[in-house]
Amino acid sequence: MAAPKISERLREFTQPTGEEELLAVDYPRPRLRISPWQACAVAVILVIGVVVWLGINARSEESSGMPEPAAMSSGVAPSGEPSEIIVSVIGEVAEPGLKTLEPGARVADALNAAQPLPGAETMALNHAQRLSDGQQLHILPSGAAPPPAPGEPAPAGGNSSGPGGGPSGSGVSLNSATAEELTELKGVGEVTAQAIVAYREEHGGFKDVEELLEVSGIGPAKLAQLKDQVQL
Repeated sequence: MAAPKISERLREFTQPTGEEELLAVDYPRPRLRISPWQACAVAVILVIGVVVWLGINARSEESSGMPEPAAMSSGVAPSGEPSEIIVSVIGEVAEPGLKTLEPGARVADALNAAQPLPGAETMALNHAQRLSDGQQLHILPSGAAPPPAPGEPAPAGGNSSGPGGGPSGSGVSLNSATAEELTELKGVGEVTAQAIVAYREEHGGFKDVEELLEVSGIGPAKLAQLKDQVQL
């Protein structure tokens, strides 16, 4: 007996048997139906929620993050103190001029930066005193009398003469007077007073009254007029 062909076997499997209706499944219809506009509304609500959440998260990061760049680059500490102070050291020092120091620096720090000369009088200074921005230290030679405080009358001196030929105990101090005090001298205006202060800071103070001739605007005639009004 010949074996059935493959095509005949396939035909047998594909012929209806009459039991197909028993295999049919009646799935229940879904109870919840969402229309297209409802789906769009839900999507919009989700997008708005995500945007709001991102905004709140960004604000919390800014409030707890690094300080603003302006506060970091202003050169001022968070407490309001300057990040550095500048003082002027003149007189008997090896390196006179402006010195940049840290806040809270003391007189000893300024002396270390300026390097006093061997003959400088430093023992009378309060090395522990705190310095302020814009302060000036005048280091006198050993044995020299301290200059009078601003606003105080100069002590009445004898006939002894200083290195510049002027009285050593009277007159306005060229090495400690402010520009405003120098303008009180006869024949000295604001421009000349500023020139005297600039020369003093550049050269570390006056060693001789005759050095006034090196100041712009002062000639021999004006020097002769000032000799009796100033001291070192």
